[in-house]
Amino acid sequence: MKAKLLLTLILPVVLMGCSANDYSQNKGQHGQTASSQQAASSSAVADVTQVKVPVATAIKQYQKTFPNSDITGISVERELGKYQYELEGADDHREYQVKLNAENAKIIAKQSERLDADEANGAKRQEALNLNTLISLKRAVQIAQSSAKNQPVTEASLDHEAGQTNWEIQFEHQGKETNVKLNAQTGKVLTVEHDD
Repeated sequence: MKAKLLLTLILPVVLMGCSANDYSQNKGQHGQTASSQQAASSSAVADVTQVKVPVATAIKQYQKTFPNSDITGISVERELGKYQYELEGADDHREYQVKLNAENAKIIAKQSERLDADEANGAKRQEALNLNTLISLKRAVQIAQSSAKNQPVTEASLDHEAGQTNWEIQFEHQGKETNVKLNAQTGKVLTVEHDD
């Protein structure tokens, strides 16, 4: 009886000690993870303009992979320490996605899936980008930088909005973010948003 009582009193103390040890180990691991994330984000300050593959090459690679479909979106951003393009598109029945290495234009991943009923039969194709006379990524960044006060470029994307194709360039430095939207054919700055 005394042994059961003693065991009942000691067991919770031992378990609490183990839990505290797990907590301190997890806390240490969390601290390591947080500093790893900070290091990754500070190295992510690398500039989109370092991308070696031009947008035109990424577009050709998409069109070769999924011919007879329209491109509805293009983005370039840093993932796992390297820049990559993500191109999205659609035909009348399917939507497509291609991820390309922005250093060598090699396909990282590709997929397709059936469109939802409300996007099928040409509805999604209404979002197709106008790829004629598109200004380059480097030119778009040069134009947008005048509004970003020397912040490094972290992301860029091409989207279709209100019947036109726009570049959206994102700058970020020390927690301050600036998004500049410009017409992808003329380079005219449409909006500038500063987030602190």
